[in-house]
Amino acid sequence: MWRANTVGTFGLGTRRRQQRPWLFLLVLAAGLGAGFLALGTAYLVGLAQGERERARLSTELEAAREDMRAAVARAAALEERLVRAMRAGGPAPARAPARPELEPLVQLLEQRLAEGVAADRLARAIRALPRAPVCDATIEAKTVPVAITPNRDAGTRSFAGNRFAVSARGVPAKSPTGRAEAWFDPAQPVELTIREAGKDPQIAAGPLPLQQAFVLERREYRFSARAGDRRGVLEVRLEICDYP
Repeated sequence: MWRANTVGTFGLGTRRRQQRPWLFLLVLAAGLGAGFLALGTAYLVGLAQGERERARLSTELEAAREDMRAAVARAAALEERLVRAMRAGGPAPARAPARPELEPLVQLLEQRLAEGVAADRLARAIRALPRAPVCDATIEAKTVPVAITPNRDAGTRSFAGNRFAVSARGVPAKSPTGRAEAWFDPAQPVELTIREAGKDPQIAAGPLPLQQAFVLERREYRFSARAGDRRGVLEVRLEICDYP
């Protein structure tokens, strides 16, 4: 009886040992299948990302080409205009400027030539310009109160020995609850009025900082305004330079 049980147990153990290689192979096959599936998925995702990147780069390249074509066309138009203008008043230059920031200068040249100014005179004036302006060593600086009511000035400040009177107007600041404060909001546009004695006032309006210049008797008076260190005021500076 004891021997029969031993033989049965031995037979069961033998069958289990015979099944183990098959179980290992099944587990290995399942693992390999999952690995190949993950690699395939990653490959497909990579292909999709690469296709999107190629499409994006292609779009950017076409936009850059379009910008280049527009720049070339603009440069050609400027060159043609400048050649026509210089032919009307003098010899044409060897090459025309292609930088967009020179277009206002080309327009000014055309205007002055059309008004009858000789091309050689314009050339002499340009060559005579110094590399940097020669300005007075002292810069006059004053605080100017900013009015916020429509019909009342907050006060004026005189500059250049009472030659100019400067005043300012702005938009009232708002409290967190929306109530109008008694001082201006420096983030809003400001109106700077500069009155030269005996002449109509000149107004510079817009967001700070502001600049305004006057040319009088071959001197340039350059005004600049920014928000002051104290609320409710502007800091206005006047620099006087030789002109041109």
